[in-house]
Amino acid sequence: MWLCAAPFALLFATRIAWEKTFLTWARGPQMVGFSLMHIHPVFFLIGALCSYWLLLWLAIAIVFMAKGRIMPPMKDMLMVALCLFVLVALIVPDQAFA
Repeated sequence: MWLCAAPFALLFATRIAWEKTFLTWARGPQMVGFSLMHIHPVFFLIGALCSYWLLLWLAIAIVFMAKGRIMPPMKDMLMVALCLFVLVALIVPDQAFA
């Protein structure tokens, strides 16, 4: 599940984070995702769905990690870290960097 959703979700989250931070600093307040939705609507929809799919995976992974009570492998920790990046990129308010 993670391997299928991660590429699209990471690209989508990176674009959204870029619009929320650097583009807002350079050009002022933005309608985040507006240009992406109107120029590449299929990528926007697939990216958004894959992002929410990764967040579902993250919730399940955290439960399993907590139940196991052992240190997970580095690969699993990297997967969780990337999912946390997607989560942060989506939940940070649009005006946080204005």
